[in-house]
Amino acid sequence: MRAFATDYNDRAIDSGKPVPQELFHARDIPLSEQALLDPNESPHPRMKPFVFYEDDRVKVSATLVAHAPVFPALAFRFDTDDGSVVFSGDTGPSENLIRMARGADILVHEVIAPEGAAQRYPEPRSPEDEAAYQHLLTSHTSVDVVGSIAQRAGVPTLVLTHFVPAGWPLERWRDAQKGYDGRVIVGADLDEIGLDANR
Repeated sequence: MRAFATDYNDRAIDSGKPVPQELFHARDIPLSEQALLDPNESPHPRMKPFVFYEDDRVKVSATLVAHAPVFPALAFRFDTDDGSVVFSGDTGPSENLIRMARGADILVHEVIAPEGAAQRYPEPRSPEDEAAYQHLLTSHTSVDVVGSIAQRAGVPTLVLTHFVPAGWPLERWRDAQKGYDGRVIVGADLDEIGLDANR
């Protein structure tokens, strides 16, 4: 809330819309001492998922994932009476995420097409472009790997999101089925995916 206070205030004053404090309650996610030991060299040490919110409708857990140099980068799990959904957040392949997703009904996972990233930063690359290209490859999950992550987690449905590049042909995202025997959904804005379909 503090980080975006100026923007929130400007929008509320200019538009007459409610201030965010009337719409949601912000809270920091408590990280363990182990997670904070060395965020520069080890931004996502192996860890158990931890519950940081629970009420009579939902239990919310988190774990650190691989999106260096961003720290903390988190994935989230939402457990309800109807089922469980895990959101990867931005991440390269992550053992922490796989551990947290085990037994969930749906894994919503970001995805990158390395070929598309190479087209965005064609060779020969400047040092700056090479750094950006390597960041894309190491901080995101390749379309030909994401299926095996869902398979290892044992989730019946994999929903792809946060596409890099955004304009990549729809059929190319179907490569996510590689190494995965569950259902792959190429996500789109405003999709509604029921948990009951996985039971």
